[in-house]
Amino acid sequence: MMRVLRRKDTLKATIHTLKFRDLVKNDKIRGAVMDIENEVFFKALYILLRAVFPAICALHFTDSNEPMMDKIYFSSQRTKNALEKSIAFLNDTEVFGAFAKGADTLDDEIRG
Repeated sequence: MMRVLRRKDTLKATIHTLKFRDLVKNDKIRGAVMDIENEVFFKALYILLRAVFPAICALHFTDSNEPMMDKIYFSSQRTKNALEKSIAFLNDTEVFGAFAKGADTLDDEIRG
């Protein structure tokens, strides 16, 4: 996800080249092109990454063969803070759409 966000301009330039336009495209490629052209996709990707990046770092620590409990605890606290800071953006229905269970907010859907 981070690589896609970093390469946003490159992806947009690629889909607008003449060689890419001349290629035969299947449904998956057409869907990917629609995502690349959609600014809301990149906004949602940024919001998700900002919310879960500390959790991804904690997962990297668990893969090592060294004792890392202090770093994992620190990353879990950062994850909690990042999710709390991002909850308003994660509840934005214009970016992420309506919730599956009919709840008004993400917090309501999680707690049932």
